[in-house]
Amino acid sequence: MDLDKSKRPVVYIASPYTGGDVGCNVHVACTLFDEFLQDGMVWPVAPLWTHLQHLIIPRGYETWIEYDRALLPRYDACFRASAVISRLNYSQHESSGADGEVEKFKEMGKPVFTSKNEMYRWAKELMLVE
Repeated sequence: MDLDKSKRPVVYIASPYTGGDVGCNVHVACTLFDEFLQDGMVWPVAPLWTHLQHLIIPRGYETWIEYDRALLPRYDACFRASAVISRLNYSQHESSGADGEVEKFKEMGKPVFTSKNEMYRWAKELMLVE
């Protein structure tokens, strides 16, 4: 059996932003994005990229929340991540925003993953062709 890469699912990365160190949180989300993209099993979306947009043209927090919520139905699944940088002894899991995004995915009946291996198994099943 082969994998049909045209069926690769789009996965939203829900992770902490405002709790803890914003720079560390963005770093972790972008690192996860790069890892997922490199592995080639899903098309990742890192919503914390809006951090860069906000640095250039600031908008209110609610604008970014509204933007994220409007796009959530377009994604196939969610990956709920903690922000962990071992070398800095940094760890942040708590996030009302990420938890709200997880709830929205559950309401839509879409999968939420906390394990990369489980997410990749699910993605592989979607892409299998005989």
